Amino acid sequence: MLPSIRIESWDHWTRVYNDASVWRGLIDAICAREGIGYRQMHPASANTNAVFVLDRAFALKIYSPFWDEFDFERTLLDALQSQAEVPTPEIAGHGHIADAGGVSWAYLITRYCPARPYSEMRHELADEDALSLAAQLGRMVCALHMLDASQYANTATERAWTDLVAERRRAAIDELVQAGVLATTIVSTLESLLDQAIETDRRESRVVVHGDLGPDHVLCAPAGNGWEIEALIDFGDAKIGQREYEWMPLWLGFCKRDASLARELLNAYDPDLINNPDFPKRTIAWTLLHDFGSDALKQLWHERGQPAPIESIGALQELLCPDSIFR
Repeated sequence: MLPSIRIESWDHWTRVYNDASVWRGLIDAICAREGIGYRQMHPASANTNAVFVLDRAFALKIYSPFWDEFDFERTLLDALQSQAEVPTPEIAGHGHIADAGGVSWAYLITRYCPARPYSEMRHELADEDALSLAAQLGRMVCALHMLDASQYANTATERAWTDLVAERRRAAIDELVQAGVLATTIVSTLESLLDQAIETDRRESRVVVHGDLGPDHVLCAPAGNGWEIEALIDFGDAKIGQREYEWMPLWLGFCKRDASLARELLNAYDPDLINNPDFPKRTIAWTLLHDFGSDALKQLWHERGQPAPIESIGALQELLCPDSIFR
């Protein structure tokens, strides 16, 4: 018998999304439909969808009812199967399934990748290995951004991007002022910077962005005498948007504000950015307009001991895209 899974609120979802007992009936029905057997399952870490690993052979994602991510992620992963420059797990199944209460749940099954997240192995790496992985990631991000975004653009992707940008423009600066991260003296300057970025966005072509290339989503494995990136995972936050939207999770997450790693990544992505005077201010704007930008800045502020609020663009740039990257 399929269960009836009623999710009343976001708080309710956060309590049950990784609880295997809640999802087992639905997972069994999905696996029966897709012809997949398993003996063990456990929830994957660092997810906001319901993601379970089956026998270290498959990863099954059941999508949250609060966002419409399934169609774009599945379409994008389908396209990337033939793009060796952007390695992703193989899709093993996908679709929708209704529970006993008639609620339809979108799901995606990929082959499990046994490689390790960069977040787990960063402390083990020699400097040259970390720099090599940063360069590999830069080339992969470049290949992703070189995809023909028009093949994937539609009314839904346009709405997803413009709604996100509008919401973050409305809320981001005030959230950071209220948290004590930004001083009120910098507000008008930042508002102008964000408005300029949004106006430029309306005129410029957009690219496919992953949106969350932090260290948990970069899987690495030994290769010869070094390491290689075996797969990029979790494209649930992918958008068709501006390339600088990719920067925040790369800089604060993957690079952990290490200028040498960021420099290696940027040189592999596009060495002209090193000499582009507009790049730092664009990264500031798209960090604040990023879906997770405010939370990431607040977390960084706590880690730094909550010093005095930032009062200038220069001080904010030192946190988000410092001059040391470009030396």
